[in-house]
Amino acid sequence: MVFALVAVSTIFAIAQKGADGKGKGKRHFGNRGHHRGGFGRMAAKLNLTDAQKEQVKQIMEASRAKTESLREASKVNRKKMHEATANGQFDEATVSAIAQEQAGISAQLTVEKLRVKSQMFQILTAEQKAQMAQMKEQRKERFKNRKNKFEKKAEQPTNSNV
Repeated sequence: MVFALVAVSTIFAIAQKGADGKGKGKRHFGNRGHHRGGFGRMAAKLNLTDAQKEQVKQIMEASRAKTESLREASKVNRKKMHEATANGQFDEATVSAIAQEQAGISAQLTVEKLRVKSQMFQILTAEQKAQMAQMKEQRKERFKNRKNKFEKKAEQPTNSNV
């Protein structure tokens, strides 16, 4: 299930690109955006049909319109939080109120994001879903290898005490 969400999130990135396919579209769900270019590789591997690509585009356009006010509210809240804590000032009640409001906005955006992922997963064929599962396992293995490599490097003693 987690892989399905990860893989669909890659598909989700297609709508982040402009019509020219060069990644000039608006970001979605705040300033984080999504991995650009990931969809192109995923789409090529999954061999999405033109109809599937069009469905992805429609899903994303609908979601973008639906979340526009939430994304703007999130932006305003981040600015309020910055102003409330500028120059070391801190009023716990103010910061807590802003954080609570931001949490509600974030929750709504998360629900919509996962709804979109689910809708996109539904447009895939059984073969594409199976292929995504295989790609997930490969990605997990690559991540595990990188993590092990990093951990081994961190365990090596430094020569600074010599």
